[in-house]
Amino acid sequence: MRNVKLEKPMKEELYRESRVARALGDPAKYVIADLLLRHGHLSVLEIARRIRRSKSTISHHLSILRGLDIVRYEAKSDGVYYWIKYPEELRAIQQSLNLFVQRVQRGLSSDT
Repeated sequence: MRNVKLEKPMKEELYRESRVARALGDPAKYVIADLLLRHGHLSVLEIARRIRRSKSTISHHLSILRGLDIVRYEAKSDGVYYWIKYPEELRAIQQSLNLFVQRVQRGLSSDT
């Protein structure tokens, strides 16, 4: 990915938003976030089984999501469990993305 040089320093809020958008723009992280949103607390092993990825891959993605404050976690005797920290806000993001994609698809089909 190319680094883009900005004329002015980016505002902190815009920078944080872009980091979240970038993380959720990764299909693997988006699927993990969606899975946690739909099923609540899940262990790394459960997530790995459901999306057929290795535990280390899932842990890597969760570490990034955790660093952005998208997920929370708790270590228990039988594993580490994760959940979405702000589920209503993530649902709103998903709904907005869904509406945007539908609008774009309608626009593309009317252009032909």
